Amino acid sequence: IIMHTPIIITTLISLTLPIFATLINPYKKRSYPDYVKTTVICAFITSLPSTTLFILLNQETTI
Repeated sequence: IIMHTPIIITTLISLTLPIFATLINPYKKRSYPDYVKTTVICAFITSLPSTTLFILLNQETTI
């Protein structure tokens, strides 16, 4: 897994930077769609590391 660490870090950074960029808007009032968007983003970020490991270790062929 040490060999995959730079790939995993690069993947996580490249996928999460656009998500964090959309969250940075201090002048906007938070409405219900924003809460839904934030919930979906949190769910995506939570599942991202395990999915990335699963794909990078070629385990998707076992399903």
